[in-house]
Amino acid sequence: MNVWIRSLVLSMVISSWLIGCASTPDQAPVTEQAVFYPPPPDAPRLQFLTSFSDAERWVTTKSSFSDFVVGEKEQPEAVGAMHGPYGVAVHNGKLYVCDIPMHCVHIYDMANQTYSRLGQPDSFFGPVNIAIADDGTKYICDTQKALILVFDTNDRFVRTMGDPNRCSPIDVVVVDDELYVCNIKLCKIEVWSRSTGELLRDFSGKGLEPDQLRAPTNLEVGPDGNIYVVDSELSTVKVFSPEGNLLKLIGEPGDRPGYFARPKGIAIDPDGVMYVADAQWEVVQLFTIEGKTLLYFGGTAAGPEGMGLPAGLTIDSTSIELFREYLAPGFEPKYLLFLANQFGNNKIGVYAFGSMRGQ
Repeated sequence: MNVWIRSLVLSMVISSWLIGCASTPDQAPVTEQAVFYPPPPDAPRLQFLTSFSDAERWVTTKSSFSDFVVGEKEQPEAVGAMHGPYGVAVHNGKLYVCDIPMHCVHIYDMANQTYSRLGQPDSFFGPVNIAIADDGTKYICDTQKALILVFDTNDRFVRTMGDPNRCSPIDVVVVDDELYVCNIKLCKIEVWSRSTGELLRDFSGKGLEPDQLRAPTNLEVGPDGNIYVVDSELSTVKVFSPEGNLLKLIGEPGDRPGYFARPKGIAIDPDGVMYVADAQWEVVQLFTIEGKTLLYFGGTAAGPEGMGLPAGLTIDSTSIELFREYLAPGFEPKYLLFLANQFGNNKIGVYAFGSMRGQ
């Protein structure tokens, strides 16, 4: 029997590191409405906070661009409605969401409660993933234009990068003065200069050898400096050194915890906890960067925590106060996890990673 379908909420396959001690009467009280992973009686490590699919949760006043898009007359669709979000990123209280069918990048300014879109109405054809450098520079992969579009810290367009004849970038991560770019056209990982866009080196390629790729879709850099590549066709995460040497594989095709069917988004926290979204099983799995399975959560639940084709993931520790009202009493968050769902009513799910006070 398919254990992913049978168990829509959680597996009890969890390492002792993540479980911690079982709940006791001495712990801080937990509200009955709170959704925790793992569920009681295990000590919670992740709390579902909320989900939303448009800007109504955030907008108190509209930006000039949203006024232009929505117009003065009442429209049937909510302001900032998402149709098919994929890549997500957070910077300075702003949530950036790549919406492929809408051909745009939404900006939900959670801190200032406004909505806008990045660039001009025709800036994007197929925005898939976004990476934001520490200085606020944004790099958006547009697979239809086969380019990376660059915007500055104030969301102003700077330039494009890439060669459409050679490269179709689907994801990018920033590492110091370099960009690691996933070229889905050649199934290679390319390293570009951030300043010039020059191709410095590349590694891997299309094939079935251990160090080759078939359908690389998402990248992440770990706290160990290694590059984690999600291959959706091979249903695995391949880990390369910065120089391009294959170090290990995490996961393989299957329908049990630790296995994948259609992995997509990936995010790694500073302590090395790795999150991987699986669009087929509609769950997110947690691993150590060594590859040990810790936990999985999600499923097609009917409530606001339900997932639908989960895709992009991002971790942010700067926006916790904006979601304080959703935290259960006694739960102390370390950071937030934002998840994009391509299908359903819960386009963006927000979770808090942490622990109960005293644990």
